[in-house]
Amino acid sequence: MTPARALTLAVVALCALPSAAAAKERVLTLYSPAVDTQPYVHDTHYLDLKPNGKQAPAKAGYITGIKEQSLVDSKDPDAKPLPNAKFMIHHFVYLAPGRVEDSPNSCWSGAGFITGRGEEHPNGTAFDRYTTRRTRARYGIVNRLPNGEAPTWRLIAMVMNHVKRPKRVYVRTRVYYTREKRKPVYPTVVGDCSRLGQGMAYDVPGGGPPGSTFTNSTGWTAPVDGRILLAASHQHGGAKYHTLRSETCDRRLYKARTYHAPENHIYNTIRPILHEPGPIANGTFRSAEGVPIRAGEVFERVGVHDNSNLHVAAMAFWVLFIVKDDSVAGDCAPLPDDVTDVARPRRFDRTPNHGLVVPQLAKPGGNVELFDGGALRVDDDFFEPGRVRARVGEPVTWRFDGSRPHTVTVANGPRGFSSVYFGQTGGEYTFTPTAKGTYRMTCLIHPTTMGQDLVVE
Repeated sequence: MTPARALTLAVVALCALPSAAAAKERVLTLYSPAVDTQPYVHDTHYLDLKPNGKQAPAKAGYITGIKEQSLVDSKDPDAKPLPNAKFMIHHFVYLAPGRVEDSPNSCWSGAGFITGRGEEHPNGTAFDRYTTRRTRARYGIVNRLPNGEAPTWRLIAMVMNHVKRPKRVYVRTRVYYTREKRKPVYPTVVGDCSRLGQGMAYDVPGGGPPGSTFTNSTGWTAPVDGRILLAASHQHGGAKYHTLRSETCDRRLYKARTYHAPENHIYNTIRPILHEPGPIANGTFRSAEGVPIRAGEVFERVGVHDNSNLHVAAMAFWVLFIVKDDSVAGDCAPLPDDVTDVARPRRFDRTPNHGLVVPQLAKPGGNVELFDGGALRVDDDFFEPGRVRARVGEPVTWRFDGSRPHTVTVANGPRGFSSVYFGQTGGEYTFTPTAKGTYRMTCLIHPTTMGQDLVVE
């Protein structure tokens, strides 16, 4: 073989191998398509992120950690995230439908859930504490379709625009990523799966005495032998705390406290108030050793909320990042001693104002009309009639006629109730009031332009 031919074959062989730089973990900076928002709206955007290396990873691999989930107003990598005084994040949810190694026995099984950000994360760049170099070197969420290609991601982004003008923004996501093999992580949502049609939300009716509580509880059965590396609570709506307990082993794994904002925090001082201020953190527990679970082990999840005031569109669910581990020894193996709440803020309100009255920002006008049993109209962007009188125990129905999504929601009043909080453009919603009083109604998406008074006698 000639030296030239040997050199050619060597070059071809090297080109056939993945480069070290491509295979090792690196940080990918990704941008969503443009998100156009109107002034003072609280709306949801559904975005496809193409696997082109700009919106989602171009090559199949493993997500080993999250570095950032933020809103920016340009694609300049040095652009600072938009401050909460201008835009608040209710949630981001990242999905990769069809990816392999999807999480079994999760409320979102089949959706390809990857990760997310809730309102309990005022800082979208504070996710590094959830993973370590050690865990990222061993574990990762699989980002691969059955055919070996990278999947299209889907992003659900609910944002609150506090800017008094239309604004175009982008979701910037920075992820730790590698094409080297990792042990699969299964992001598993444990909550009230019966509420999927309502976006996992439920209403806390209120009306109880001071100190009274409302609970939402469900069971969950572990699908595999494994370990929980990270357990993140997502809870809001008069939230107090959230637990996960093993009924099989008669022991509590986690009690996630809800950390509310100090009085002078932007969550409490922002105007206009587009929804009840959320917490600035929920308990999030990390363990390098991992909390052991066994297939078939039965758990109970309990979300505890204040019930002295109404709290609409409340939530409480866990996201458990699980790795399979057949070596978990016996039932009820000892819990590790390295479980740490990595989300506890330095400052938080130890006596949150659960009695806060959320204002009705759009005051209805006109004469009070007697409810005649027919559907009340919800359109772009008004309720009709603006003021209506009904009786206790009388079902009241609203019909959605608009081309844009709206909600029927109590801002304040005797009891809390809401239609689907991310809005609907058709169909009807019915509620039967059981308490007398004036219900100040609003649309969660357009609270500054839509209001209705329902007087119940």
